Amino acid sequence: MIIDGHNYCFPQMDSPQGYDTLAEKMRMLQSEYGGHYQPPWRVRDRKQVDNSVLVDPETGELRDIRWTRHNGNIAWEYQGEIYAKQHTPPMLHNLECTPEVMLAEMDYAGIDMGVLHTYPTMGHPTHLNAYLRDATTRFPDRFRRMVYLREASIPNDPDAAIKALDRELAAGGVAGYQFIPGYYYNPSGGVEVGHDEPWDDGPMRPFWDALAERNVPVYFTLIGGTAGGTYQASWTDAYIEQQRIMVRWMERYPHLTTVITHGFPWMPFMEGEKIVFPEAIWEPFQSRNCYMQIVIVIQVGRRWEYPWKETESALQECVDRIGADRLIWGTDMPMVARFCTYTQCLDQFRKHCDFLTDEQRADILGGTAARLMGIQEL
Repeated sequence: MIIDGHNYCFPQMDSPQGYDTLAEKMRMLQSEYGGHYQPPWRVRDRKQVDNSVLVDPETGELRDIRWTRHNGNIAWEYQGEIYAKQHTPPMLHNLECTPEVMLAEMDYAGIDMGVLHTYPTMGHPTHLNAYLRDATTRFPDRFRRMVYLREASIPNDPDAAIKALDRELAAGGVAGYQFIPGYYYNPSGGVEVGHDEPWDDGPMRPFWDALAERNVPVYFTLIGGTAGGTYQASWTDAYIEQQRIMVRWMERYPHLTTVITHGFPWMPFMEGEKIVFPEAIWEPFQSRNCYMQIVIVIQVGRRWEYPWKETESALQECVDRIGADRLIWGTDMPMVARFCTYTQCLDQFRKHCDFLTDEQRADILGGTAARLMGIQEL
């Protein structure tokens, strides 16, 4: 059974998606685009520019822009010029990825199930949870989903967050709760106020205690941390710090399943053409209840090409240090289609990575995820 442990379905990116106004939603999108590594370009001559056409690099303030579309892609006007950025892949010409679109991709690549993740730019929690709930209800044998709650809102009203969590658990189809510390500290688009204190305790404690009572697996998206420039080397210290906070959280709730989404931030740990990890990065995996997704192409796809042989020494180290029985293959599909096909993502592990045994391949490509979700393999 092949399971993609990390993919997405979402409604149109330039629609309100449950936010009070389209303007509020698009400010959030502008903040995301303005910090994202994909380069923008000027439409009239396709000249590559930088993110300063979205965000002031000195102040971090969002530019005054007017949103539009170009060839089905999101574009914007700034100071009389039209710019675009390929954040979603070109195939999503309507800026949405419906469950049917994802299933067509999965069927073609030979993938049995997908675990649908969340992100603030894909919709307000009430809207996105309903959208993903519909997908898992209509296709229960093909999808599981994450629950999405606005991280910065939880400390302000933990009771409301617990009630929202309970509603989603009761609705079914849930693989776990996804928590993104970066949006706890720095909510995107200025729609709410973030927090300075660590997220493992303090005002978050009532929510975490309730979640622990319900034995809900937590998927931590540590990429993003407390700083911008996710794919810059200067960001590595912030990432390690978020891991340390997570370790404290794990020590308080040792019975809970913990999954690190996306894997490590692969590119910031580059030394020349090799990924070299610091020893501190392995600390969370001293707990047998800590798992990691291997979602690598979405980060390295701009630098290297299929079958990404340059990553194999790092992947082998993950297998040796963590164990294939705690590694989960994921793709970030459809976003990874900026760089490659779904089949190529799968074949990286199915046909390459010669250091893997058949048993290890089976674990990474679905066995580990199936065991975590209590799914009987086909």
